[in-house]
Amino acid sequence: MWEYIICAVICAVIWIINGRCIVRSAREHITGEVYSHTGLGIFFTLLTVELILGEAGMWTQANISWLQIIGYILYIPSAVLVFGSMIQLKHTGKAKTLAPHGTTTVVQTGIYGIVRHPMWLGMVIWSAALILVFQSFFSIVLSTVAVVCFQMGATKEDEFNIKEFGDVYREYIKKVPMGNIFKGLRRVKK
Repeated sequence: MWEYIICAVICAVIWIINGRCIVRSAREHITGEVYSHTGLGIFFTLLTVELILGEAGMWTQANISWLQIIGYILYIPSAVLVFGSMIQLKHTGKAKTLAPHGTTTVVQTGIYGIVRHPMWLGMVIWSAALILVFQSFFSIVLSTVAVVCFQMGATKEDEFNIKEFGDVYREYIKKVPMGNIFKGLRRVKK
């Protein structure tokens, strides 16, 4: 019984924090942030519920070891993409906050020279990793919804950045792929 209470409290905190961001973003008409925070809320809810209730045996998990290992390995590139892009936005993008819409210039170097949305690509990889680690129907459904939210957030972020930075961002879109890291690495090698 205590597992349910702990899980409910943590999930409530997750949605209070993300809910505030969603409401603020909706008021400011920043649709990409609404999608992004919805995806983050779903992602962290999934993580919490699986760690507390799934691991307590509340539902069936496949537990195929080699898939779990691949999932754990995927945590590394996803963390590098998410946290690396946050740090680069803060320093190179002259952002006052870690939010992408706080950037005052188009960042086109480093990881942003490979993919336009490394933060959201990292969250997509992390979501896929959670499916492999937890191997439950619940993780498949919630991760899929989170991935759709992250993809919509990235698309809306492109629209926002075109309005914000104009032709500079349009040229950036032509050069750097949205999330295809392999295509971006090939482009950088040339």
